[in-house]
Amino acid sequence: MADMTQGLAGMGDLAAKLQSGAAGSDPTALGLGSLLGNMSMTVICVNILAGLIGSAYFMYGKKNCNIKVVCWGVALCVVPYFIGNTILLIVACVAMAAAPFVV
Repeated sequence: MADMTQGLAGMGDLAAKLQSGAAGSDPTALGLGSLLGNMSMTVICVNILAGLIGSAYFMYGKKNCNIKVVCWGVALCVVPYFIGNTILLIVACVAMAAAPFVV
């Protein structure tokens, strides 16, 4: 029973911090961590653009039964989440977007 009251007291402290604004805009002050990690707006935009192009390649390849375009589309959707460097991410996405026409 004591564990439950401690948990509820912790929730009350969290609610008090949120209401008073003492937590500020830093999500780590609440112990929640950041939902986006350390991604900048550039990385987020490149990920969205790569996902859009990748899904378009996937749909086009699936419609025309072209497995090469389908694979590049899946790669364009998945690979950007594993690359942390912004410049390397942009170079890799441009290369993968051009690959179906070159290879």
